[in-house]
Amino acid sequence: MIYIYNDFGGTHTTVLAAAYHLKKLTPTRAPTDREILTTHNFNKLVYADRGKLFFHGIDDEGNPVYTMGRGKSKILIPGAVNLLSMLMEEHKLREKIVLSNTSPTVPLPMTLGGMLSRWLKIDAIGVPLLLYGAKIAYRDIVNLVDHTKSAAKQSSSQLLVLDNKRFT
Repeated sequence: MIYIYNDFGGTHTTVLAAAYHLKKLTPTRAPTDREILTTHNFNKLVYADRGKLFFHGIDDEGNPVYTMGRGKSKILIPGAVNLLSMLMEEHKLREKIVLSNTSPTVPLPMTLGGMLSRWLKIDAIGVPLLLYGAKIAYRDIVNLVDHTKSAAKQSSSQLLVLDNKRFT
């Protein structure tokens, strides 16, 4: 099984989801500022990284975990689903793929912090907002990852797309 967490930028909630999924962050408390800032790719990706898959590790069940930023694209995920479905139908891809949208967990401070830090390069204001937003969102991210793993195990579909709207 391959897990791919995705959202707009692929550098905040997705990387926190991947870190929790891989047990690099604990579910019992919000991460510290240091833990957040040292999470692989947290607040590091740029516009040109959109659509790229970033490997984060192998989970305790042997499944690779990736993240991806979609940007404003409304066609990236449907296009990826179409390509993956075609490869599965032609038996060129045998792995179960789980695409899980982390966007519903993004709180307003994280949105504002991301815009200030990534777009306007104002880290002095943006990064504290990102850290605050990450702590607000963390419980929802934990629940989303737990839901993603559970849905993946319960689904018989080889390709599972989770929009996760219930986490808004």
